[in-house]
Amino acid sequence: MRRAFIALSLAAVSAAPAFAQEQKTWSTFDTDKGAVLGFGVPETDDTVVTFTCERGNPVVLVSSRVGSKGLKANDAAKIILTTGKVKKEFAGKGIANEESAAVDVDAGGKLADIKAVLTGGKSMTLEVKGVKLPVSLDGAADSYAQFEASCQ
Repeated sequence: MRRAFIALSLAAVSAAPAFAQEQKTWSTFDTDKGAVLGFGVPETDDTVVTFTCERGNPVVLVSSRVGSKGLKANDAAKIILTTGKVKKEFAGKGIANEESAAVDVDAGGKLADIKAVLTGGKSMTLEVKGVKLPVSLDGAADSYAQFEASCQ
């Protein structure tokens, strides 16, 4: 019994660095036409939400990658982002995710609305049909500032 406990303890300790590497963060990268701001695990496809802009275009693509419940591809949908008393709804549609077989949501939004949510507190709630998820805003304001500058 003691050996089993020690083996489990060692497994847990050795797995801790792997879990630490899986922490989601906010990051921005420039593209040829604008920029992408996202929350997820860096260098992976493990993304919760992204915002994509093209320079000079006032509309930003808001993409939720958390799946949904009861939503079909091309159905009208919305992404709701809430931080404290700030609540913004972005109208869009269901998008089939071929990798996960889920239906995600893509919507359009304005920079000012995204800024209000991402800089308004320490955490926000991301909501799509059937899914509600808390998202840390630690680092979001700095990443947003870089994103906004790249979108101008």
